[in-house]
Amino acid sequence: MRIINYVEEETKFLKCNNSFVEPSKVKYKINSDWVTFNCWNASECEREMMVSFFPMIPLLEQNVTFNEADYIIYAHPYARVEDMSPCVIKDLEHIAKMRKPDAEIIVVGKAANAEKLLNNSIPNITFYESHYTEALGKRFGFDIKDEHFVFDSDTGNLNIWPVNGCLKQCSFCRRCYMNIPFESISLEEIKRELDYIKKTNPEMMRCVNLRAENLTEYGIDIYGEPRLHELIDLIDSYDEVEEIASNIGLAIGEINDDVLNSLCKTKKVKFLPLNLEVGSNRLLSLINKGHTREQAIQIYKRLREAHPDIHLTTTVMIGFPMETLIDIYELAELIGETEPNFVLCNFVGIQPKSPLASLPPLTRSLKEYHQKFLLQLLKSQERSIPLEISYEKVLKTNKRSDLREAQDRREFYEEYSLYTIPTKRLVLTKK
Repeated sequence: MRIINYVEEETKFLKCNNSFVEPSKVKYKINSDWVTFNCWNASECEREMMVSFFPMIPLLEQNVTFNEADYIIYAHPYARVEDMSPCVIKDLEHIAKMRKPDAEIIVVGKAANAEKLLNNSIPNITFYESHYTEALGKRFGFDIKDEHFVFDSDTGNLNIWPVNGCLKQCSFCRRCYMNIPFESISLEEIKRELDYIKKTNPEMMRCVNLRAENLTEYGIDIYGEPRLHELIDLIDSYDEVEEIASNIGLAIGEINDDVLNSLCKTKKVKFLPLNLEVGSNRLLSLINKGHTREQAIQIYKRLREAHPDIHLTTTVMIGFPMETLIDIYELAELIGETEPNFVLCNFVGIQPKSPLASLPPLTRSLKEYHQKFLLQLLKSQERSIPLEISYEKVLKTNKRSDLREAQDRREFYEEYSLYTIPTKRLVLTKK
């Protein structure tokens, strides 16, 4: 287990490229400016920061200037943000041009997806996609490795990453074409680590936060079938654990009876994201989510019955190709039936490699129109709902020109009764 103060670790991480050591004082002349420069925004890539980059600090501190380096380490967590392949390629070509003769470029993490795009066009370049912290440690003599159990002293959470990657093929998801290797940690290894923490730092087990791309697929690569229910039962068995949480939504279509029974049986699950995404079965099929609105309603209902005080949140998305006002109406209706405690409303971004990219896109103004319609429908419901939206413009404008591409629609210029929670967070209430 690694114990971190997130702010202090990030500050130390960011300072690594602000000072340089004398080449004569290090065994290997390594420059890591590109790691800290590209990976400074920890909020966009917490897995890389906590699991891989923070453990690399002892190596990054041995930093020589770019012109003196025999090895140049490059990282860019673009798979967690958006498809930044052109940016990565441009960076690597620039490094190759400016490096001193015979200097080796070492590309780590998600940026290693660029290997197949470069097609051997850059000589003397190495790619470490998985377990790269450990690979670098072995190569350069540092006792460092990925850490899948991280206690964050700021939040008081014991973060566990039991599985990486995702086998689903949701047609809107950038991770489907980012080639993130799928890998689970065995139940035996997790138990050994938890037993050790129980013996040495039991107070750090109070809140266990399960982190993953898709928890519901945990164990498929090891056991041939998902074993999330056994993982939940294992963590639940420790008296030291008072709360089991998850920051990433479970795939509703993969919550089988075993998982649902385990979630309902434990009294420690108090917060859970269950992403509805869209509200109509037609769009759910289009984006290949693997569940129906009826399944979502039943799972929400079962969890509410088992845990009346559970905090269920959801993400919904506006702006899919072929989306209509009927779909928005069904989404509002589904939100009303499932009654999530919090809704995050995003505009969907269709990446060029996504299967949805071949379909006619919605215009920006039509997306705004659909979002405004959703807000109007939610406002008309009986209960107030905490809501965070990705695009505030629809709440601030009353200009007809902003709906110029949807002028055949009726206007929705009603004054909203809004209470700001903070910026971009609001509660919709009835007048």
